Amino acid sequence: MRALAAFAVTLSFVLSTAQPVRAAEPDAPEQLIPANEAFGIAIRQNLLKSLSNRSDADEADRMALAEFYIKRGHQPLWLGNSELAEKSEKITKAFARADQWGLRSKDYSLPATISSNASKEARIKKEIMMSLAVLKYARDARGGRVYQPSKQLSSYIDLKPQIEPQAEVLEAVLAAGDPGAYLESLHPKHPQFEKLRQALLAMRGGVKDDDDDRPVLIPARGPMLRLDIVHPDVALLRKRLKVTDQTDDPQEFDEFVQAAVKQFQQDNGLRPDGYVGRSTRRKLNGGQKAGPAPTEEKILANMEAWRWMPKDLGERYIFVNIPEYKVRVYKANEVIHEERVIVGKAHQQTPVFSDKMETVVLHPQWGVPNSIKVNEILPRLARGHSLARQGLRIQRNGRDINPQSIDWSRADIRNYHVYQPSGRSNALGIVKFLFPNKHSVYLHDTPKKSLFGSRVRTFSHGCIRVRNPLRLAEVLLESDKGWHPKQVASLVKTGPENNSIPVETDIRVHIGYFTAWVGDDGKLKTWADIYGHEKRIKLALAGQWNRINRGRDHLAPVKYDRQRIARIREQNSFFGSYGNYDSDYGGNYGGGYSGGGAPPKNLLDAIFGGF
Repeated sequence: MRALAAFAVTLSFVLSTAQPVRAAEPDAPEQLIPANEAFGIAIRQNLLKSLSNRSDADEADRMALAEFYIKRGHQPLWLGNSELAEKSEKITKAFARADQWGLRSKDYSLPATISSNASKEARIKKEIMMSLAVLKYARDARGGRVYQPSKQLSSYIDLKPQIEPQAEVLEAVLAAGDPGAYLESLHPKHPQFEKLRQALLAMRGGVKDDDDDRPVLIPARGPMLRLDIVHPDVALLRKRLKVTDQTDDPQEFDEFVQAAVKQFQQDNGLRPDGYVGRSTRRKLNGGQKAGPAPTEEKILANMEAWRWMPKDLGERYIFVNIPEYKVRVYKANEVIHEERVIVGKAHQQTPVFSDKMETVVLHPQWGVPNSIKVNEILPRLARGHSLARQGLRIQRNGRDINPQSIDWSRADIRNYHVYQPSGRSNALGIVKFLFPNKHSVYLHDTPKKSLFGSRVRTFSHGCIRVRNPLRLAEVLLESDKGWHPKQVASLVKTGPENNSIPVETDIRVHIGYFTAWVGDDGKLKTWADIYGHEKRIKLALAGQWNRINRGRDHLAPVKYDRQRIARIREQNSFFGSYGNYDSDYGGNYGGGYSGGGAPPKNLLDAIFGGF
């Protein structure tokens, strides 16, 4: 902000020294300064006032706009002739349609149409407000309402709005035959964004839609519905079974509803008794429990998240949707592979970001990250526990060392390489997929598959475990190298350990967070907001920034408390290897063991809760 203010002072000084007569006398006689130019100078001077009282984004727009007027010789952008007036009208109509694109038309409010003999002040206000509204709309269309998600919402959201430079926006608007259409073209082109937009319009009644095509869920619990009963669930039942017969009370279970229920039960393998109990309710919901209906705010939050995604996802790409626990491989926007995944815990989240696939590694080693070294392994080493039983090794300068020969109250474990060799029990299984990133996150196999059957699959330390990773490897290597699955199987069977296979073509990786998704069948699907990102976006869009819980910065350096480790070592010497101690790290293996008796035999099970 200070830099922008300083730049404003410098810009004003340069302008005043470069054009001493004009800057000193902006209202000079017309023979010295044309009226339009004097008008433009007044606009520029107005833009540079009170910069310190505005947001960084608004200040940046004002500075860019002031420079743009200078480059145009201070000529107005919207007032002065019929052509500019026509462009202004088309832009105003686009502002009025902003709500249809998930924005708010009131955010681009303009003064009423002014007459040709309006005062200079009124014309300046109109010109400035139109120009700034154009820049704001262009910024908001690309996600600028939350211009730094990683700082304003959560460090786990490592994405940035794809905002066009202000000068390019203004040039494009002036050059466009329909500047309103140009502004609307700045919204994301992703098919899912448009599907969510259509769902929003349908929800608002802006698009005629067949209500009978909307999914209708019956509450999973409720009274037995039968002939002659009157209950609100019967009205939903009529809609679900498309009972169109006229009735005075839609909540009455009459003979027409009974007949439809019996037919449904017969068609779905249930006893056709005409009674709607728990099993029939479940079958009516397709095996799903009735949950809260999706709201406009949920759709708007998901549309906003799409504004931060790269404009081009790639011809071939991998897409992980965290709340859905699914990974998909796309080619030309068509899904060619899909599989279940496990993602990070609520306090050790899988981050949201985009990168590029670089390597497929068969029979990988697992290099333990610093956070696990310090928080999970170091306390055990300080107690004198052996890592060999857990299949872990420690290296220093490329050579294996005996960890029990090190005084861990003095040595910094972050300077040591802790790893698990390849093997059947390796935490990464038989394959991992690398797209190097600052979060140290990748996709990988796991030797234990039982957790993939869980409905909620938040078990990892942030990496993404894939249920059938070999099939994913086959799909990627066939796409990249034209390999047949048998070639991949042969490498798995006979190839070397830690076998790194470079991916040579452009295959992007997108780790997304979307709690609402419109399927190919046109149905809106929703998932739980497991990390709270949807809630953060809702609060941001509502301007309630002070209510946003940004959580910890997961990229901050790992804290290393030598005194705690020294205390653990001393307590271990006093109590023995498996006593009741370690209150500093106590409670669980997020940092230590405080229960009586021996700790869990398998450190990795303690860390991961099962791989």
